[in-house]
Amino acid sequence: MKTSTEIRNGYLQFFHSKGLPIIASSSLIPHSDPTLLFTSAGMVQFKANFLGIDDSLKNATTCQKCVRTTDIDSVGFTERHLTFFEMLGNFSFGDYFKKEAIDWAWEYLTKVLGLSPDKLYVSIYKGGIAPRDEEAYNLWLNYVPKERIFELGEADNFWTMGSTGPCGPCSEIYYDFGDKGCKNPHCDITCDCGRFVEIWNIVFESYNRQEDGTFKPLPHNNIDTGMGLERLCMAMQNAKNVFETDLFTPLINRAKQDLHIAGNTKEEVSALRIIADHVRSSSFLIAEGILPSNEGRGYILRRLIRRAARYAKLMGNDRPYLYTLVPVVKEIFAGLYPEIDKNLSHIQDVLKLEETTFLKTLVNGEEKLSALLASCGKTLPGEEAFHLHETFGFPLELTKEIAAAKGVTVDEKGYEKAKSAAQEKSRSYADEFTKDKAYMMQHVETHNPATVFTGYETLTDEGTVLMLLNDKFELTDEVNGEGYAVFDRTPFYAESGGQVGDKGVITLDGKEIARVDDVQKPVAKVFLHKISGTLKKGQKVTLTVNAALRKRCMANHSAIHLVNAALRQVFGTSVHQSGSYVSPERFRFDYTLSKTPTAEELNKAWAIANKAAEDALPVTCEVRPLADAEKLGAVTLLGETYADPARFVLMGGSFAHPEQKYSLELCAGTHVKNTADVMTVLVLKEGSVSAGVRRVEGVAGYAALDYLKNVNRQAEELAARLEVPSKDVFTRVNVIADELKEVKKRYLQFREKTLAAGGINEMSFTLKNGTVLVVRNAEGAEPKELRNIADTIAQKYKQALIIVACDKDGKRAFVVKTAGSLPNTNAATVAKQIAADLNGRAGGRADFAQGGGEAKRPWQEFIDGLKMSL
Repeated sequence: MKTSTEIRNGYLQFFHSKGLPIIASSSLIPHSDPTLLFTSAGMVQFKANFLGIDDSLKNATTCQKCVRTTDIDSVGFTERHLTFFEMLGNFSFGDYFKKEAIDWAWEYLTKVLGLSPDKLYVSIYKGGIAPRDEEAYNLWLNYVPKERIFELGEADNFWTMGSTGPCGPCSEIYYDFGDKGCKNPHCDITCDCGRFVEIWNIVFESYNRQEDGTFKPLPHNNIDTGMGLERLCMAMQNAKNVFETDLFTPLINRAKQDLHIAGNTKEEVSALRIIADHVRSSSFLIAEGILPSNEGRGYILRRLIRRAARYAKLMGNDRPYLYTLVPVVKEIFAGLYPEIDKNLSHIQDVLKLEETTFLKTLVNGEEKLSALLASCGKTLPGEEAFHLHETFGFPLELTKEIAAAKGVTVDEKGYEKAKSAAQEKSRSYADEFTKDKAYMMQHVETHNPATVFTGYETLTDEGTVLMLLNDKFELTDEVNGEGYAVFDRTPFYAESGGQVGDKGVITLDGKEIARVDDVQKPVAKVFLHKISGTLKKGQKVTLTVNAALRKRCMANHSAIHLVNAALRQVFGTSVHQSGSYVSPERFRFDYTLSKTPTAEELNKAWAIANKAAEDALPVTCEVRPLADAEKLGAVTLLGETYADPARFVLMGGSFAHPEQKYSLELCAGTHVKNTADVMTVLVLKEGSVSAGVRRVEGVAGYAALDYLKNVNRQAEELAARLEVPSKDVFTRVNVIADELKEVKKRYLQFREKTLAAGGINEMSFTLKNGTVLVVRNAEGAEPKELRNIADTIAQKYKQALIIVACDKDGKRAFVVKTAGSLPNTNAATVAKQIAADLNGRAGGRADFAQGGGEAKRPWQEFIDGLKMSL
């Protein structure tokens, strides 16, 4: 039996023998296409080749790692849905076409792999919006009897990139896995019983669809194929489903052992599949530098982790668990994806922290559902059910089951509506990047030579205008006003690595003709200058960077390297950069840390960074082979794809003696020549931005001097206001603060006595069970004062249930307290019941609880509702 590694490598070698270069898998983050959330097919990295705007390749073969989450809720409940998968592909960009694609596919499946020809079925396009694919039909007749060739329509056998653009018929190959007990007497490849599984799709891209729906021939014909490695392994390993292949069995077997389940029941099978698939997806996404968050890619990662954690909990697990499976993922892909090996501990840290947070959240979710069911009547709103699903990990089925036990139904239509809105949130990631703009960015990239960047050596250079775009992103020969320009060479740094683009001027014959307001790299190698002024295509002009702004950027960027190295000295090499921003005014640095640092630890890191600045360490930048990064111990960014050779930035020591270094990173940014030019690193703020990620904000260099000058000016103004010398300002402010504290204390004591006096705002009732209910409208009180008021009221009663509330800015805060012994009354239960009615939250103990929500009902209605419900 062939292993998945043998099948993967064998596929690539087979097509390499046909003359196709083996291209490495691209990142899961499609850097060259901002309209996509994730790389979801093998053809993504070749879009420019298919569009005819990049002719650097004639053909290629790949094994591409992919993520698709549109069907995330189906994963675990079918035999082949996955979120992470590997796509085997062979491509032609105007080279070979239908005959070779079909001949090679058949040769590979039947001769190389030895699959039985009798098990293979194919489909072709029957015609409709375009002619029937007669050529493919006749080619398949050389291998497959006509009874096993199916003709299908647009939905199955015609591929399009969109409503317009490249498209064409496709041909799919199906494998017969044998009788699945299907009761359909006409079971064939169109049946969804699972007997016939599509393993390979070959797209014959030959048309360009116009706005009016008509088709024109493409300049050249293309081949785009995709074969799921997991499905191919099913056939080769005689597995019933993808989860029984060697790509999943190590994970599932380990999970069975850890969770003490046999995997025999329907519920156990689904849970094991979900855990295995989602741990694979999460591991690869985290290895690419993605972290759990509430938007974009991080939102998808959070959903994956929490869904898997939820199903592990359903199997009896009550502690962080998923992170323990990452070494198994590493073993499955041993030697294939170095990003997993290299970032193993980081992946585990992120998973463990997110799962720890989620398990705490899950308890709150169960409480939230109980409170909702106590107050929603006969139907639970769909948006509330979906909120439970997204925030607390409750599947709709579980919510329905718990609700049914209480005699409550769930509004499933409302649930689906809320779900669709959330899916749209995940999809609408392109922001300003329309299809036309994305195409134009590719056009700029492929119709210009790589911009020669001279800004490391000089801030002034001559450049020729190669291309111009107007403010609508359209090609033009002249710009008058705002637009974009491409030059053959430039000293302007283009925004990348978190550092903003340079600003400056463009001159002709010594006269300023335009300003450069920003510089970007839309795709990779071409710099696009945002300009304001007058410029013509073909002009040779002088480009001059604003030296003062560049100098400030250099200091702030070098400060980040000093801080990064200092944090790694204090907290260890598990610290990774998670993001950064460098401008002339400030710097921001996000880093991963699985704990909350102490003030002492942070101060130690800042001291180390400033000591490095004071030591006046030489800063050396060299372009070296990428392989030197590991040899020299250079720090790299998670998920970053580096050029080879790459630029190394060394602070302290030398490349001859790297052991003496303070810091060594791969970085294309601009830096000072010596750390003394950083002057000082002032950290203005440090704190958590999300689970496991912290942020440092600060200033360095001249930006730090400006900050200190401003602080000094404010101190002088304050000294004048307080009528004390500058050196005594701090002492005088402390005295005033102590005096204010004492005044505030006396005021609060007076206020509490006044609020506790009661009057017409306090009412008491006797409930059916004999309990005295006391309700106080603490009008004008702050929410934090409610507890003291409740304590004061409790002193007047031997036995009572006391509720004190106040309204502020449309919100109602409340506390619930029991006075004396009330055997059948629990303050926390009452508080949660009140919170559910207010669409809010509550918590506490049996004798005291507090909460809040919307002040959606007048006070009298609120009291009447309390009397009825209690």
